Amino acid sequence: MSDTDIAMELNPHLDRVQLAESFRQSGRVHIPNILTDAAAQRLHHALERETPWGLIFNEGKKTREFESVSPEDHQAMLMAAWERAHNEFQMIYHYYRVSQRGNIYPNPEHYLRRLAEFLSTPQFYAFIREITGLEVNGLQSCTATLFNPLHFLMVHDDNNPERERLVAYSLNMTPKWRPDWGGALHFFSSKVEDVYLPTFNGLNLFRVPKRHSVSQVSAFGGSRYSVAGWFEANNSKRN
Repeated sequence: MSDTDIAMELNPHLDRVQLAESFRQSGRVHIPNILTDAAAQRLHHALERETPWGLIFNEGKKTREFESVSPEDHQAMLMAAWERAHNEFQMIYHYYRVSQRGNIYPNPEHYLRRLAEFLSTPQFYAFIREITGLEVNGLQSCTATLFNPLHFLMVHDDNNPERERLVAYSLNMTPKWRPDWGGALHFFSSKVEDVYLPTFNGLNLFRVPKRHSVSQVSAFGGSRYSVAGWFEANNSKRN
């Protein structure tokens, strides 16, 4: 069996009743060991060794995306992002677009394509509905992300009036993360409600809208790999 033939499968030992109860109580849940070990290891390999990372950040309401940047340009873009962050929402990190509104971009040999297809199956939608109690019927987007030292994503709530986002997800694929490296997913109301540290093979689900952020990865931190996006109410409404 080739590496691309490794099946993308849910861990069959998940306690779905307990997971659903956790989501019902708080509108979010962390699901450890979401995939089988073989699938998780293969996915991490694809993120670490096979993904051509670009860079994404924003200037006001305009999102800027670059397929590649030089180290010098990356440093200049970081410094500009820090300056803008004094007064407005800001994000900057590496990314790779996997799927958007039904279009899957990687070639058939890339394992991230296998992930996007898996997340788009009726069986996985049924799993998300079972855990969240929400009428999820489509995968709105799937983006691989890589937060290296000094990358961050400021507080926002994922609300988009033009899209029926119901559930945000982040599939963390980061082994051996230390708490003092930053890069944690924070949830806010008038205070910090909860914090999820980067993990390996852990799926975070939370109801949209919800104020949250990814704290800046420390200068001495590692590489934070994840795949993130949203599930929506009706995948037939495409722009």
